[in-house]
Amino acid sequence: MDSDKGNVRKNNEDSFLFEKYEKLNILILADGMGGHEDGEIASKMAVDFVMNFIKSNYKFYTDFNRLLVDAFCKSNEFIYDANLKKLSKNAPDIEKMGTTLETLLVVKDMLYFAHVGDSRIYLKDKSNLKQITKDHSLVEYLYSNGAITKDEADNFEQKNSILRAIGVEQVVEVDTGKIKLSDGDILVVCSDGLTNELSDIEISNILDLDIDSEKLVKFIIETVKKKTAKDNVTVGIYKYKEVI
Repeated sequence: MDSDKGNVRKNNEDSFLFEKYEKLNILILADGMGGHEDGEIASKMAVDFVMNFIKSNYKFYTDFNRLLVDAFCKSNEFIYDANLKKLSKNAPDIEKMGTTLETLLVVKDMLYFAHVGDSRIYLKDKSNLKQITKDHSLVEYLYSNGAITKDEADNFEQKNSILRAIGVEQVVEVDTGKIKLSDGDILVVCSDGLTNELSDIEISNILDLDIDSEKLVKFIIETVKKKTAKDNVTVGIYKYKEVI
């Protein structure tokens, strides 16, 4: 995994962690939002909290999707409480902080994932690249409900408007899923700084390159930075190889 602030932003509000811990492979990504440096703070709080929760508690769970939901909900409470403390100061320029949050947990040949916001998780198998999360964004909501066309969605001015985030409301709804992996499957987790610049076809073509995950990540970020790169961009890639 790697991250870059892009060509326009002064700071990087994305945070990420990747760790192999005992039998777990854990990838976590968050894209923060809020005034001043609050986006950075929120995303860092979220990834650190979820990583620590998983490592400390996974042995007590038989359902890893339940583990991820609990980690996300506890993280939401943690950041929401921090917001309440900030807002109680009644300063005129204080804004709520929040963050998107993606977590992938690979255990043997199973992927467990959880998702809140408009960062994305993709799976590329031998045939195609598939987005396995659904954006919690205004543009996705309008498009899914037939209110706007695909062209209108592609050129929507409020692409950054999201409908779910960690830390903003007292309770958050978490999307989860699980997928049995096959040899050669590639998992991608990314912030919208990637998907606002490269199409799914462009991403898929890059993933076809015969280079390792670390070089793929660097190549993707370099490709984004050759464009406008108005936002921070963070990418994580995990190649699954069957153990025989």
